[in-house]
Amino acid sequence: MRRRDFIRLLSTAAITSASSVGLSQQATKLPKLGYLSDEASRPHLFHSQDNIAKGLHERGFDDGRNILIEYRYAAGKADQLPALANELAALPVDVILAVGTPAARAAQAATKTIPIIFCRIGDPVEYGLVTSLAHPGGNATGVTVFTVALAEKRVEVLRDAVPGLGRLASLHDPTFPPGQIELGQITAAAAALNVQVHAIGARSSDALDEALSDVMKDSPEALFIGSAALFEDNPQRIVDFAFKTKLPALYIRREYAEIGGVMSYGIDFREMYRNAAQYIARALKGEKPADLPVIQPAKIDLVINLKTMKALGLTTTPPLLARADEVIE
Repeated sequence: MRRRDFIRLLSTAAITSASSVGLSQQATKLPKLGYLSDEASRPHLFHSQDNIAKGLHERGFDDGRNILIEYRYAAGKADQLPALANELAALPVDVILAVGTPAARAAQAATKTIPIIFCRIGDPVEYGLVTSLAHPGGNATGVTVFTVALAEKRVEVLRDAVPGLGRLASLHDPTFPPGQIELGQITAAAAALNVQVHAIGARSSDALDEALSDVMKDSPEALFIGSAALFEDNPQRIVDFAFKTKLPALYIRREYAEIGGVMSYGIDFREMYRNAAQYIARALKGEKPADLPVIQPAKIDLVINLKTMKALGLTTTPPLLARADEVIE
């Protein structure tokens, strides 16, 4: 073979190889999920990350294999969420998962075109995220926890646990708007049942110990732990405090009862995250959020840790046991 023909052959092979690489890269371009949350970056007992990953895996999506996930965590600093949402929109990503009301609001302000799937939301209609639960009407839909609608039942559960309940302490985060709504509803529900509520606010992890000390100032007969990422970042501190003070405490998530809390009454957050993953998968496949009704919780569970109740010397009343969906012994 002449030298000139050999060089031409090499050049042709190089061009063909380069074209093949380019086509291969295009063919393997993976969809991107923007993960926007007010949580800390480190996964923990209450964290959404592992549950979302499990839900996506169940639907055939694994990070790094056939989907790329861009994580943005605000670590409890809600004022950082708008900038983080804008980062994700500018990449751009194909779908945004928004964990929590502040994250959902930030995502919606950042884009009107990228599909948004939200979760851990109290009332998306009231917060202006969707037009209605059945017909979201925009680029956002997801899963609601409807936590704020459970106030009356939660006070009833506490009254069953403490017959004659007159004073209830409620721990909340004043910087978390859904928690403030929840506190208002708990207070109204308690008043209707002749129960006084002593509200104690904790704004940061550093202020939590002082807030817990304030719980006992009004000699409460029971304790309600409200919705807040702050409390979910410090579950053992709160459970240990309730155990030390022998207060019958009611939590909104079953994970508290699983680590020694007296009882919880609320939805299964793990199932909520799996439902969110279902909608992420459907959005990645081209379905529009406007056509996907907001998923509402199918079941509310009362979980009682009987072992803790016995250790505290608390009496399990028949009305309380009758309500229980699960008893941890």
